[in-house]
Amino acid sequence: MDDPIGGHPTRAEQLDILVTMADAVLAPGDAVLDLGCGTGYLAHLLFERRADVTFVGVDRKGESLDAARARFGDRAVFVEGDLGDVTAIAVPGAQFKAIVTALTFHDLADAEKRAVLAWAAGRLAPGGTLLVYDRLRLTTPATFVMQQALWARIERVHGRPMRTADSFAAYEADLSDSNRPARLEDYAFWCGELGLQHQILHLHGNVALIAAARGETPS
Repeated sequence: MDDPIGGHPTRAEQLDILVTMADAVLAPGDAVLDLGCGTGYLAHLLFERRADVTFVGVDRKGESLDAARARFGDRAVFVEGDLGDVTAIAVPGAQFKAIVTALTFHDLADAEKRAVLAWAAGRLAPGGTLLVYDRLRLTTPATFVMQQALWARIERVHGRPMRTADSFAAYEADLSDSNRPARLEDYAFWCGELGLQHQILHLHGNVALIAAARGETPS
């Protein structure tokens, strides 16, 4: 199965890292929840490694879920739901050892991001891990020239660009309702107030893979 989105040149590597991290915390029979699953590409990557886990995917697009159901049959469960109204989503199963989301959070307002994190934290099994893969909002004009240099290097090495902007002001002007990544400090605050231990496990350009873990016993 090809990645139906493609996107920036480091996406394939970072999705592989995300699935590697999920694989590391999963035992046979554990359940995985994918928030913003689309047509099930992460399920495909995970099932290539593990046939002994269960998978639940959530997405707001019915046509994407229909494609996922046709592809995976009864190997996975797919639920229609909008992360902007996360409390209305009913997923089967009470707890998940890994909850993942890939390049979905930047579509949400900050209050919605925080609500999804809280909802997900309440569904993590003891010792469970939430993996958030998304853009980070750049906040420091003084270092923006180095970010531009990094974007240029990614294009030179990979043959296609991640993104670019002529100035920090142009970068900020490009932010919109469908492109509103959170700041690193926002994730730190949200995870802290939820009692989750968090760490950036991978960062390329301004696209980060953040792990937020619950302890072995509920706090």
